[in-house]
Amino acid sequence: MVTTRTLGDLASVIRSKNAGPFELTFDILFDDPDTYRRVTASGVLTVPLVARLFRLPEAKVLGVFSYDPALAIKVTVARAVEQGSVAETDTYGAQQHAPLLDIEIPWDEAEAGTRHLEASRPGAATRASRDDYAFQFSPPVRLEPATTALIVVDMQYASACRQAGLGRLLAERGQGHLAAARFARIEAVVIPTIRRLLSFFRAHGLRVIYLTVGSEVPDYADLPPHMRGFAEAVGNRRGRREHAILDELAPAAEELVLNKTTMSAFNSTGIDASLRSLGVRSLVVTGVSTNSCVEGTARDAAEHGYGVVLVEDGCGAANRRLHEASLENFGRLLGRTASAEAVLAELTVGIEAAPARPGTAEQTTVRG
Repeated sequence: MVTTRTLGDLASVIRSKNAGPFELTFDILFDDPDTYRRVTASGVLTVPLVARLFRLPEAKVLGVFSYDPALAIKVTVARAVEQGSVAETDTYGAQQHAPLLDIEIPWDEAEAGTRHLEASRPGAATRASRDDYAFQFSPPVRLEPATTALIVVDMQYASACRQAGLGRLLAERGQGHLAAARFARIEAVVIPTIRRLLSFFRAHGLRVIYLTVGSEVPDYADLPPHMRGFAEAVGNRRGRREHAILDELAPAAEELVLNKTTMSAFNSTGIDASLRSLGVRSLVVTGVSTNSCVEGTARDAAEHGYGVVLVEDGCGAANRRLHEASLENFGRLLGRTASAEAVLAELTVGIEAAPARPGTAEQTTVRG
């Protein structure tokens, strides 16, 4: 059964401490590798979440880092008030960790028993990439800002909203618990991550392309048989609310939106022609579900010669096992997986290194 557990219950130690006159550091320590792995893999603890909890601008959250050898997560933030100033009340920074205690982590109790043995072995979280020969042949993917596009896959009310589409259908059938982990991750991790990426791409005039999935005709006959039943059940066809992209991730007027009737956009849209016309060579892929439409589109993009990065905390699936399996499989030979933080850091370096264009004071959103 999928429920939630608080971070305070799962961690052995949560503490805050002084990290100099301008910063605070939070340590989250775990006793066993399985719990540590499951908390980090949930992707719940993100920069946007920390910013909300401590009422800070995201720019003041300096990092959320995991350190496998110590089974530890470290969070560093800028002090709201400088150490030693008149308004400062906690010189040692030891009284600031309380907001972290009640963070809810999706938790599958049944999985704990079946995964504990393997996860408790040293290096279980990284063994796949270390011991699998295929990873050494994975193509290098370098993100150049001018030729990189953000792809947002199927973030629609049909399957990415607890109150509509799939979420409503399961609730009406008394089966809401079957998708509890899915929607917990979408709400706490995937949506905030995509919003952060969208903000960055738009602020720097980089390409953004949305994909939707759903029928173009009233009887759903344009969908393949393996997709038609689900679409009919949740009402996913053009013109219905279920087909719309979530309001909080709505595309800008100038951003390209392509509707597909297959899992991969390369099989039922003109995405390849559009990308080549726009001069795009690398894709940063986000959305749902990791193991179906996201992976299908990313795989075909790699087959068409694009460099592809799957954003680990920008995707979600029905459960963590499916999500992680897709990431691992994709990273073997097809492309790269990375956190949003790593993607933004790489693009920032590229933007800062690019020569300024004559006569332009700032970047503007590129029209698709």
